[in-house]
Amino acid sequence: MIIQFGGTHEEQTELANLVKIGEKTATSSLVEIQQEEDLTQIGDIWEIHDGKNHFICFVEVENVVFKKFSEVDEEFALLEGDGSLKNWTQIHHSYYSFLLEKIGKQLSSETFLECVYFKKTDKKG
Repeated sequence: MIIQFGGTHEEQTELANLVKIGEKTATSSLVEIQQEEDLTQIGDIWEIHDGKNHFICFVEVENVVFKKFSEVDEEFALLEGDGSLKNWTQIHHSYYSFLLEKIGKQLSSETFLECVYFKKTDKKG
């Protein structure tokens, strides 16, 4: 599966480079907008691409945890490459609110996220 993190080409390139250098080893997504067959499984191999759709590296999913938006902590925010929980909250509140508004819903502290932990690998998907 090809993955591009972020909402803009610039964000996608920046986040892909953080994965490449090992500073981003986690990501989150809204459970509410995923289809059941799209839920991530431990052992999944993702092909990370940048904002120009260039291949950067492969990662392997090590763990998947479901958390409420309000349960995300500093450790996870750092693993996502966002620098701090405050920064993570600002970025993701805005982005997830935008995505949910498109389907007539609102983000709340109770909104569930799929939190995925991964590592770089030489395995191909």
